[in-house]
Parts: sequence; C-alpha cells; structure tokens
Amino acid sequence: MIMNTNAKATLTTRSSQRTTVHLGQPPAGDFGRAIPASGTHRQPSRAAPLRGRSWRPRRAPRRPAFILLLVLIVVVMASLAALNFSRSMLNSHESAQLSSSRLQARMCAESGAQAVRLFLSYTKNERLEQGGTWENDLFYARNVIPDTAAARRGNYTIISPALDEMGNYTGIRYGLQNESAKLNLNTLVQLDSLAASGDLAASATSELAGGDTAGLDGLASEAGAEDLLSGLASEATATTASSFATNMLLALPGMTEDIADAILDWIDEDDLPRPYGAEFDDYYSQVQTPYKPANGPIESIEQLLLVRGVTAELLFGYDADRNGFLDQAETTRMNNGMMAGAMPGQAATMNMDPNATPPPPLGWAQYLTLHSMEKNVDAYGLPRININGDDLETLYAELVEVLGNEEWASFIVAYRFGGKPGGNGSSPLVTLASMAAADSSAEDGALGSQLGSLQAAGEQLNAADQGQAQPWSMAAFDAIDLTQAGSVTFNQVLDVIDGTITLPQGNNEVTYTSPFASGPIELAFSTPLLMENLTTVDATAIPGRIDIMNCPHEILRGIPGLSDEIVDEILIARTDGSDSETRNYETWLVVEGLITMDEMRALLPLITCGGDVFKAQIVGYLEGSASFSRIEAIVSGAGDIPEILFFRRMDHLGRGFDIPTLGQRLDATLPGGSMMQ
Repeated sequence: MIMNTNAKATLTTRSSQRTTVHLGQPPAGDFGRAIPASGTHRQPSRAAPLRGRSWRPRRAPRRPAFILLLVLIVVVMASLAALNFSRSMLNSHESAQLSSSRLQARMCAESGAQAVRLFLSYTKNERLEQGGTWENDLFYARNVIPDTAAARRGNYTIISPALDEMGNYTGIRYGLQNESAKLNLNTLVQLDSLAASGDLAASATSELAGGDTAGLDGLASEAGAEDLLSGLASEATATTASSFATNMLLALPGMTEDIADAILDWIDEDDLPRPYGAEFDDYYSQVQTPYKPANGPIESIEQLLLVRGVTAELLFGYDADRNGFLDQAETTRMNNGMMAGAMPGQAATMNMDPNATPPPPLGWAQYLTLHSMEKNVDAYGLPRININGDDLETLYAELVEVLGNEEWASFIVAYRFGGKPGGNGSSPLVTLASMAAADSSAEDGALGSQLGSLQAAGEQLNAADQGQAQPWSMAAFDAIDLTQAGSVTFNQVLDVIDGTITLPQGNNEVTYTSPFASGPIELAFSTPLLMENLTTVDATAIPGRIDIMNCPHEILRGIPGLSDEIVDEILIARTDGSDSETRNYETWLVVEGLITMDEMRALLPLITCGGDVFKAQIVGYLEGSASFSRIEAIVSGAGDIPEILFFRRMDHLGRGFDIPTLGQRLDATLPGGSMMQ
C-alpha cells in the first residue's frame, strides 16, 4: 500500500515537471505536488528541477486584418452607393421642381390667353370701362399663383410694341396689338378685283350720263356723254385699281416693287405674273426644288419666306428674339449694319453690298396680318340694322327706334324705291382712283386729269338734279307701299348723305333731297348715329379695313388718296387728347374737314376706327425662378364666342424681357388666393 502511494507520487511529480506554463510565468508549486488518493494521507515532496531545458513562452498564432479591410471596403461602397442614391434623388427632385416650375409658367401664360378671350367677350363699351386694349393694368403682372416665396409666385404679362406720336414703333406697352392696325395680305389682293369692277363704274356713270347733260364741257350729246364717261371710267379704274395693292405694299420700309408684285402673285388666284412679279412657270419651276405658289389665302406670315426675294432679315428685321422691341445688342447690330443672327467679327452687310436695302428694325411682320376683322355690332353688342333688308315695314320700325327721327327713317326706306345708286351719283371707285392719281407722280398727270373730269361730271349731273329737287317730306312717304320690295340697294351707309330719290307722283316724277346734309355741324350729329347703328350687309364681321387711329405711319401713307398732309393731320389728331364722339368713327375725317364726302365714300371700304382681332405676346413666369413660357396668340372677338385663331410657343427664343420689366407682385402672398380682379 505504501509502495503504491509512492509510485503514484513519483508519476505525478514527473508529470508536473513536463507541464508548460504560458505567458512567461513559472509553474506554481502546487503543480508539483502529488494528489493523494481519497482517504490517503498526502506526503509533501519537492520535484527536482529539469536540467538541460530553458523555459520559453508560447507564441499566439498570427491572425491577419483581412476581415477588417473587407468590412471597411464594404462600408465605403455602401456609403458611395448611398451618396449616389442621395444625389440621384436630389437631381430627380430638382428636375421635378424644374419641370413643375416650367409647367406652372406655361399654365400662367395660357391663363393669360384665356384672360384675353374673356376680355374680348365684353362689348366695346365694357372694354373701354375696364381700361381698353392699348395700355391697361389688367395686362401687367397679373398674379396666377400667389405665394410668399418669389420662387413659387407665378404671373403673366402681356406686352406689345408701342408707337410714338409720329407713328413709329418704339418701346413697349402693356396691352394688346390690334390686327386692324396692319395690312391684311389676304384681303389686300382683293383690291385687284376693283379693276374688274370698272365695268360697274362705267355702268353707274352711264346712268348718270343718260340724264340731262346740257352744260357739260366737251359733251355734245347724251350719247356722247354716255360713251365718254363709260369708256373713261372703265379705263381709269382698270389702270389705277390694279396698282392699289402694290402701292400699299410699297409704303412698307425696305419694300421693292419686284418683291411687292411677287407677294401679290403668290396670293392671287391666277397664274399671270405681274409686271415685276413671279409665278410658277417663270420662276418657281426653275429653282433647285420647284414648288408652286399658294394662289390663294396664306395661313401664316412665315409663308412669305417662300416668295421670291423675301428673306428672314426683311421679314423679321433685327428683332432676333421676336419680342417686338430692340434690345441693346440688337440695336448695336442695326447701327453697325449687321444682319440679325450675324456672328461677332463678321463683316457688315452694308459694307459688302453698298446697294443693299437695310431691313426695317422690326421687319415686315409687324406691318402685316392675315386676321384683321371688325364685329358688325354697335358699342353695346347689338347687331346693326341692315338697311338693305327685305322687310321694309320692320326696317322702318327699327330705324325709328334707333335714330329717334321719323323723317330720317322714312327717307332711308324711301331710298330703297327711288334712290340714286352711289348716293349723290358719284362712283366711289372713280373717286378713289382720282385721289390716288392726284397723289402719284407727274407721269400719271393725264390719268389724274381724266379721272378728275369724270368725277366733276358726276358732281355736275348731281348738282343739276339737286337744283330741281325739293326737300323730303313725310307726305311723300305716305304714298309708298311698304309691302312691296325695294328696287334699289345701298352701296354703303353714307349713300344717304346728300342723296336724292325720285318717286312717281301722278303722271310725273318728283325728286327729293336728303335730310342728311354734308355740312360739318350736320355731319357731327348724324354720322355717329349712322355709323354706329346701320350697315348694308348681314355679315357678322367686316374683314381687312385699316384702323387709322392705331396703325404705324407707314401704313397710313400707303392708303390710296391720303396725302402726306392728311396723314400728318391724322397723326396730330391721334395725340391731341380729344374725346369727341365723332373720333370713334372713321367719318371724323370728313367731319373735321380733312377730306370731302366723296373722298370719304371712296375710303370707307378701306379704313376704320376699330377692330376686334388682337395679337397678344404673353409671358408666363415665376418671379424668383428662371422658369418661363412665352407664347404668341391671335384672339378674335369678332364672333359670338372669342376664339384663338393662331397660337405659337416662343420659348426657344428666350423670355424676351427681364423680371423687372415683366413686373413683380409682392402683394400676392395669400396661398390659394388670386389677385385677379
């Protein structure tokens, strides 16, 4: 038993001596002691130290930081992905904001177009009560999107070219541009039809010559008078009327006769070239890519670029951004003779071609239109009375109501039975041709003399009738059967002034003079009533006449028969501040003595003092943002419901005006509200 215990102790001691202690610490003394068996007395013993071996600490195994580096790379990549995602979201947000701003600006501009439609739905008097169309705060910085932040506050402004007191384009104004203040190309070509109506003038003149021709110089007999006046009327009108349209175009700055004739050849229906014009056979068939002229109404002013000789520089001038106003850069190009769009350093066109005609500053586009029209209603929006109506009983009742004078109403109705065509018997066409010839060069002096003789003959014949006539009376009207249809139609409302009617009385005929006299005082009282309430056609609108109160002076000077002196008087009258009622109608020219009544009759188909079709250049914008939308719209108020005849976006040409010019509405700060009044 003792031996077994000692043996175990020895084994334990040897085993303890082989035990290795880690981390550089020597083995504890307890490790060298034998563990006695259970129930056995433990004897202390000392293990002998190991000889020939030195104690060394055990090294830990190497563990490289690859995992940490991998984690770092993953974190960086995730961060970059998050950054790119954030940037993408920010870009998408900014893009969405930009798209939203552009859409808002576009909606502001289109709101302006609808506001113009609403404004033109009012009657003429209602428009004037709200400030009119020329310069009106309703067209300046009208708020559509109220907000406290300028970047979210949206407005629209309507801008048009302004005219100075001499009728020159200069500056801008906040209003609409009357298309009747321009030359209507589609109706201009219809002046050529006046040449064909020379036969009508001759016919009317023959009727005059069929009367008493005694006392007329150079007329030996009634037959001779008829032949002379008929032939002279036909020749004169055919010669002069054919040049009306060309001369009106030649009044435009930079226009030449060959381009004017080419434009008219492009629009007229025939294939016969004018003296300096161009048709398909002689020009357009020979270009590199042949094409045919329209030979009918054109649909846009830009279509003129297809006409021989018409260039973009002539059509749009130096106004590169088409805003109707020359900025500093455009003015510099014009002063240096540089065409619009020329690059810096490019040689001036004037230096390259000394004979080159500089284009007008704003181009011909500012002088031409395709849409001018006037609504055939009175200032309250009521249809005018057609004095050529078939129901004469109803006509008489309506005339008494609007004129308030039975004598006037009865004479107008009686005129339908025995009136002299053309009012006092003169031909408006002959008068117009005479006016144009009198204002032309000396080489047309013979024609002017002939036309003057023709006009004088008509006046003398009428004077002879007037000398044998008696004043109109209601007693003569009582003998007229209003259930019968009238045999005479009015050419124009002014036919009643100084007119005569011849009615049967027993076996004789009696001639009566008109109660509408042509004296200045009488005209000042009668013409506003006549022009406001009466018409000779059932048409809802009258196209093509020129608004003499708002057109540039070049258009005025191109109207046949208006001399430079008359044009200057018109320009002075436009700025003298007069609020006379007669100035609302084109007949103010004869009321104030600028022209005669015969000349007024001749000019009446060409001129007016109104118009119901307007061009609007509308800029929608956000005050604190670069977003904008610029549109050009032509809106017609000549129908029952105003409609947009032409619509074009002009964003590609820039905003056109800076924010201070367009206007800011710092008071429009109520979200959900509106500054529209």
